[in-house]
Amino acid sequence: MRHTATIKEVLDFDVAAYVAAARATGRQHLDPAMRGRMAELYLDVRDVLARPDTPAGGRERRVLRLAELVLQSEWKLAGGGEETARDAAGRAFPRGATGPGPRGKRYQPYGNVRLLNHVLGTSRHASDVTIEHRCRRALAFLVSSWDGYERRSAAGAETWGGQDRPADEAIGERLRRLAAIAAAIGEEPAPCAAVPAPRWERYLGADGRPNVLEYLVNLPQTRKHEENTFLRVIHLTEVTTWAILARTVAANGWLTAGRWAPAARCLEAAAETAALQHEIMLVLRRTMSVEHFLGFREETGNASAVQMASAQTLHIHLLGVHPAKVEALGGIEENAYLLLYLNRRFRPLRALLADLPRGDERAARVLAAARTLDERLWQWRRLHLGLAYRYLPREVKGSGGTDGAPYLAGFYHDRLFDEDGEVHPQPVPVAMPPVAGWVRARPVFSPLN
Repeated sequence: MRHTATIKEVLDFDVAAYVAAARATGRQHLDPAMRGRMAELYLDVRDVLARPDTPAGGRERRVLRLAELVLQSEWKLAGGGEETARDAAGRAFPRGATGPGPRGKRYQPYGNVRLLNHVLGTSRHASDVTIEHRCRRALAFLVSSWDGYERRSAAGAETWGGQDRPADEAIGERLRRLAAIAAAIGEEPAPCAAVPAPRWERYLGADGRPNVLEYLVNLPQTRKHEENTFLRVIHLTEVTTWAILARTVAANGWLTAGRWAPAARCLEAAAETAALQHEIMLVLRRTMSVEHFLGFREETGNASAVQMASAQTLHIHLLGVHPAKVEALGGIEENAYLLLYLNRRFRPLRALLADLPRGDERAARVLAAARTLDERLWQWRRLHLGLAYRYLPREVKGSGGTDGAPYLAGFYHDRLFDEDGEVHPQPVPVAMPPVAGWVRARPVFSPLN
């Protein structure tokens, strides 16, 4: 009987009212009663989905699974106090796998990353081609949506998130950069509903994916205009990382099978997406001030990118598990499973490239594509490090006890190739700079800018 009541409550849940409330105040100021009930409903939905005898048909199960992704974020964000026994039970997956990790403002619930992954289909054992196609569709939509938000804001027509809007010059440059990124993507964005739909059905299936991206994924904690920019960059970086990861994993499989031509094509596609990723990060770097970033940063909580599982997984498939990262990965519940790659059978791209014969034309194409990918990812890491030095207060600690920007500085030189273009046979030693080396501003032509 209780399960039937849960299904009915989920089916009757007013999605549009939730989105409107979150946008009107910022998620941190949601009505505590609304968030509390959503958190409780998450635990109820988990119980329903865990039971094989749940009286729900295919349609109801699809709704429940989507609702669970939305409700879990609010359950996590509502955390921070003493955890109850039922809360702890809600952190375990039905079949005993690793749970969704700690509660509070962390990377996954802050960015609604599970919802984003749902749109990309990353957990459905899809091919690299399918994932890349979905990623490019998502990129086209997200860039178009972001562009529309900035244009409405500049015209004074946007109804949410308008506090501390940047100068017209910054918005103008942002729009120019977004237009260039959209042209490079080369996809027409899919249409979405003009307003959020009240029922879950409008968010299901291929037609509902744009609605999920527009109304359920991008929900800032505050009403600060630039938090929207920050979240857009997070989402676009997640999408590009998944596309690069899918192609890298496929390339590793082709190399293991001795199929060098398709491996080269996969790495070339990954390098193309890596160029897009760099341009996306530049939008933030060139158009967001430190003051505007600090205006919303406190409300992001412990949402460190060290918890970004897609990026950590990509690094491992490229270079293997760096010995100096073992402690940090093991200290983050969401990412501790990545230590399973510490086994003799797993061979990252670094090891597979080292086995390629020199002088073979087909192998040369693989190496050339890998060098391009390596260079573009290194450029992105260098830019990311510069952002950390520029925007983060020097006393900030990363999740897992890492030292923020100095932690990033220790790893950004770990690459596939050395300066002579030869494959690094092993991880580059980590040398973290002292905290005293932090700076808040630097000359325009600094290599970290």
